[in-house]
Amino acid sequence: MFTHQSSTIASSELIGRIVPTQEFFTPVAFDFLWEQLGAGEPPYPLKVVSHGRTESERRALRQRAEDEFAARGIEGSPVEGWLDVLGRASTSVDALFIPEFQHPPVGAIAASDGKQAVLAVQDSQGVRLQPIYPDGLASAIVDLLPQAQRGIAASITLPLNDALHARPDRTGALAGRTGGDAGGRKRGSLTERPSDPREAYSQLIAQPRLRGGQLAANSRDELGYKKRSVVLAWFDTATGRYLSTSGSGGDGSDWVTVAPADTKTLRGRLSELVANVAG
Repeated sequence: MFTHQSSTIASSELIGRIVPTQEFFTPVAFDFLWEQLGAGEPPYPLKVVSHGRTESERRALRQRAEDEFAARGIEGSPVEGWLDVLGRASTSVDALFIPEFQHPPVGAIAASDGKQAVLAVQDSQGVRLQPIYPDGLASAIVDLLPQAQRGIAASITLPLNDALHARPDRTGALAGRTGGDAGGRKRGSLTERPSDPREAYSQLIAQPRLRGGQLAANSRDELGYKKRSVVLAWFDTATGRYLSTSGSGGDGSDWVTVAPADTKTLRGRLSELVANVAG
């Protein structure tokens, strides 16, 4: 059905037809949809699971999927262009996150070839595809995340080695010994907040995680050379949302910073990563 050539549909071809705002495909349907594209491995974090225990069973499933695609008018539709962008994007932003405690993870990627862009969101039910603005990759991904208030704990920076060996301290001020704010979150006084970053970090990681995930940006040049940014990790606790980043200090040692974050913070940091990998 699909070819390796770009399947971007010219505007003139869309005259008189309705361009879908989004399309949804079950895991089985997406398996064969991606197979027909012939683009190899799907971009992280999307996963394509092969269906059919035998060749004959897979042929039957493929025929069923192709019948579905024909009934939905997938061939020659914008979906072909969206898949092509996913497989050969010049710039992309990806996310993998747990939307709620003990819920299955959600994977998403916002990809652009410079002219058009698509958002793909994959959960246990299947994959949703929809067009987005090429300059709105970071916003498209951040807008998928569950809403949460900015964390109330102070920013913490400490050596990576200290962070790796830190043990949760559930007796500290951030464990909730003082009165809460209007949202019911516990807020310790300045005198209760530890001055030692290792102690503050131990108290913060002692708070139960409600949800969390990671974000990153990617680019690929005309020769196929790929570049991936550092990964931004975020998590929510009862005291709000936090962003965790790591990097090297002036002396070459590795450091970790955990700071309060909100939607604006994540969008800004992610946009910076996009600019860095695309530059």
